[in-house]
Amino acid sequence: MRTPSVRAYTDRLSYERGDVVGVHVHADGPVDVRLVRLLSSSAADTTLDRAVDWAAAGRYDASSGPTCVGSFLQGAPGAAGRADAGAVTLGAFAWSGDVAAHRVQTLIALEDGLALQLLDGEPVLVDGERRVASAGQRLADHQWHLVVGFVDGAAAGVAVIPVDPLRGVAAHTRVPDGGRRVDLTGTVTAAARAGRAVEALDEGTCGLADEHFTGKLERPFVCAAVLSEAELAAVADGRLDVTELELVTGWDLAFRHGEQPAAARPLAAGQPAGCLVNGPARAVTGRTFTGRSLDFTVVPDQYAAAHFHATDLVDARWAAALSAPLPEDLPSGVYGVVVSNDDGEDVVPITVVPKDDDARNRVLVVLPTFTYLAYANEALFNGLDSSAMTDQEIVVADEDLAHVGDASYGLSMYDHHPDGSGVMLSAARRQIVNMRRGYRMWIVDAGRAFSSDMYLIEWLARRGIEVDVVTDHEVHRRGAEYLKPYAAVVSGSHPEYTSEEMLDALTAYRDGGGGLLYLGGNGWYWVTGVVSDAPLVVEIRRGQAGVRCWESMPGEVTLMSTGLPGGLWRHRGRAPQELAGVGFAAQGWGRSEPYYPSEAAADPAYAWIMDGVDEDPIGAYGAVMGGAAGDEIDRADVALGTPRDAVVLASSRGHSNFYQRVVEEVAMNLPDHGGGEQDPEVHADIVYFRTPGGGEVFSTGSIAWSGSLLHDEGRNGVSRMTENVIRAFVARREA
Repeated sequence: MRTPSVRAYTDRLSYERGDVVGVHVHADGPVDVRLVRLLSSSAADTTLDRAVDWAAAGRYDASSGPTCVGSFLQGAPGAAGRADAGAVTLGAFAWSGDVAAHRVQTLIALEDGLALQLLDGEPVLVDGERRVASAGQRLADHQWHLVVGFVDGAAAGVAVIPVDPLRGVAAHTRVPDGGRRVDLTGTVTAAARAGRAVEALDEGTCGLADEHFTGKLERPFVCAAVLSEAELAAVADGRLDVTELELVTGWDLAFRHGEQPAAARPLAAGQPAGCLVNGPARAVTGRTFTGRSLDFTVVPDQYAAAHFHATDLVDARWAAALSAPLPEDLPSGVYGVVVSNDDGEDVVPITVVPKDDDARNRVLVVLPTFTYLAYANEALFNGLDSSAMTDQEIVVADEDLAHVGDASYGLSMYDHHPDGSGVMLSAARRQIVNMRRGYRMWIVDAGRAFSSDMYLIEWLARRGIEVDVVTDHEVHRRGAEYLKPYAAVVSGSHPEYTSEEMLDALTAYRDGGGGLLYLGGNGWYWVTGVVSDAPLVVEIRRGQAGVRCWESMPGEVTLMSTGLPGGLWRHRGRAPQELAGVGFAAQGWGRSEPYYPSEAAADPAYAWIMDGVDEDPIGAYGAVMGGAAGDEIDRADVALGTPRDAVVLASSRGHSNFYQRVVEEVAMNLPDHGGGEQDPEVHADIVYFRTPGGGEVFSTGSIAWSGSLLHDEGRNGVSRMTENVIRAFVARREA
């Protein structure tokens, strides 16, 4: 698949009017940049869009530079560093799920060329390009080993000692070698070689390097001596610490909550702190993990490793084609930064949010950007047996095919790193091809995530409902006070990834008298943290439950960003039903189904919701697989927090067996459990309830809902019901 001619991203996903926006571009030659307000959901029919008079619009130079991808550790030696050392040992404790994930991987390297590496999984000591010594065997996967390489004036060698002597095989290789004097005054790099262009960000660090290691490292070190076999055995089993050696460089990678994630604590006298580049995972288990506590904040010494990946990315760090302020008179909304040349264009969406003291519209849309980041550039279609998931035709977009195997796009939280570990971090400063207006998601052949939320944005514009738009990052950072001016707060179609701050803000808004419309499915499901705001990097730990494409390694359930448990909100006592009355019930990608009104829908008390809704069933149409209830669907459940006085106005039924109940509700695997055709709990509910403080909640429980709003130019029951609720919420709060 040919790489697109223009690729771009902005330095943030949201801005206030007048803020400086940085536009980062990967292209050969100049590009044209302009700004447009996005109101049309289709990239082909943009008749609703509005051009913006932007002083910064124009032609700019662009280049195709490298991407900062692949994490590593870099730092300077301590006071013992000298330029002519006659004996040197390089070492680290190492673990990987696939030690041969890349042919050449670096464990630790000196600036002068001496390096300890894995070659097809076998530990080797190299001097520049010359192979000096090797272990003679590949490391065992999924096991901790002490791996060292050494040189002195007479010999060189490699030693491997498994931390658990029952698993893995020890190796001690010593070969005659003329040796050389080693310069220990230069930069030392772990988990990669030839680190360069390392640059501090507002929060974090990025840079370039070669021959990355994918796996965990603990206590990487350099000492000015060759260790005996007895000393090596003592280091491996913990009787001797590297700080008791003639230490030149060493790092303690135990993470303590509240510390800067990019800083590595030095171990050698006079050694400055090291720098963790491109976002390796912290708060991961090390070689001494016992399982007696699953909280790194309680036993940080058992979490003394960092997990490095050749695919880690926190900031692509492409050159900025321009950095310029947005117009001061820009109203809140969704905008596109259009970057183009003669061969193509990339329209990067940004959200312009209200300032705290701006006059506000009465309706607010919250775009779920944490979910956009979780799915950013996902490639679940790659190698998929689609017949097990859907009876719909699978259509993979060209932009999806382009990023498969290209590390410059970064990974989604649905992908695995090369050693099989799940992707826990996702960053915003990169091109995200499936966060574009008009993007059609492969399994539904329709909009999903941002492109699905553009159905809502277009529908609001066509119905003449003036709105402000923010992202969930604003809700996370600014809290309930930022929401307070609004009569109605409207979710996007899939607010799956949610921080505690976001839940607290939405709950406080609702209970303070606000009107919350949840127009989506699978909302408020995964515990999500923010590792950094600039660049925006979010974190999850999937734990061992929930609908997941990978699960956390044992003990790795506590978020480094918050120091609190990850996994499902349901398992922290905050199921989605607590906030919105419905929560994740099932997922599937057979045909979407309509909703059938309940007896309560005919109650005069709810006539204001049902007014003009003259179809039964409701929503037997829509862009997302032909109906309003589909993709991922939610139901009411009093046991999980749905208020007892909440009313179910309508429910879907008739889902096929491609829809299956969420796995956290399947306690035992038994024959003939089936799916939508047998399981009555596989359905979506439309729910309404009030709170004691005058708040109101209207929830539709389906990702596909927004895809039905524009059917027949908005002349339909889904559209009418949604508009009835929005206008009623506003009218009641104007009184």
